Amino acid sequence: MTQLRQLTVLAAGTQVELLEELLFLADAQAVTLVDNSDTPILEPPVGGHPVWPQTQVNALFYDERPPSQILKDLAIYLRRANILIELPNELASLPNQDWVKASLDSFKPIKVASFWIKPSWNDDPIPEDLTLLNLDPGLAFGTGMHPTTQLCLDWLSAHPPSERTIMDFGCGSGILGIAAGCLGASQVTGYDIDPQALIATKQNAGLNHLAVETLLPNQIAGSTYDVVIANILANPLIELASTLSELTRRSGKIVLAGLLDEQADQVRAAYPAFAFDSDVSKEGWTRLSGTKVE
Repeated sequence: MTQLRQLTVLAAGTQVELLEELLFLADAQAVTLVDNSDTPILEPPVGGHPVWPQTQVNALFYDERPPSQILKDLAIYLRRANILIELPNELASLPNQDWVKASLDSFKPIKVASFWIKPSWNDDPIPEDLTLLNLDPGLAFGTGMHPTTQLCLDWLSAHPPSERTIMDFGCGSGILGIAAGCLGASQVTGYDIDPQALIATKQNAGLNHLAVETLLPNQIAGSTYDVVIANILANPLIELASTLSELTRRSGKIVLAGLLDEQADQVRAAYPAFAFDSDVSKEGWTRLSGTKVE
């Protein structure tokens, strides 16, 4: 009988990447990583895993093999890879249910600033005087729940970019560029290093009857924009300061988010060509915004 089972093991941070590969080799359906103590990892490398010194690794299996066979297969892979990890004697059985439906039902509409953000399948009434933004969770980060995203949506609500060109740098799901499009932006461009993010952006743009240009690295040179929004992380914001500055036309606006309050001065210092507004903070995260003056 096909049943959903979960394996939970503890691994050292140096073991996690290879362990994840071995779990998928053993036909795991999904693998998640959880801090097993209380060690914050605020900024993993771009494209990297959030790895803690002691990581709890959870793997889901959904097939007809008995648990003993799954554990036996995995033990063989671990031994061949010379990874010393203690496996449990059994797997945890999870209740059978429509996991897809349960996942979809967990995404509810949310009001952020002047936006009503909802998944496309939700048909709840739309509150008056809010801008509808259809957004389906899936391939990329960005559903409107995180404070950094909300800070950027607050800025867009206060500065509607009507008839202005927008660069959503590190677009993820496309939420910020699409929000700008819903407020009347004349052109929206989304940039990301992840092709799946660009797929998600196009799909979500279509849900809102918008056309969004999407760019990968090496496709971005030469253009400038009225508004550049980058909701990424502090280190990339610093490393990419010259790129983001060049993308912003003279007198254009820049919005930077994804940085902690204590990182604001360091990020701001990397952008000498901009006159910055007052910082805005939410739940320990800061948004910087300013105008290009040089």
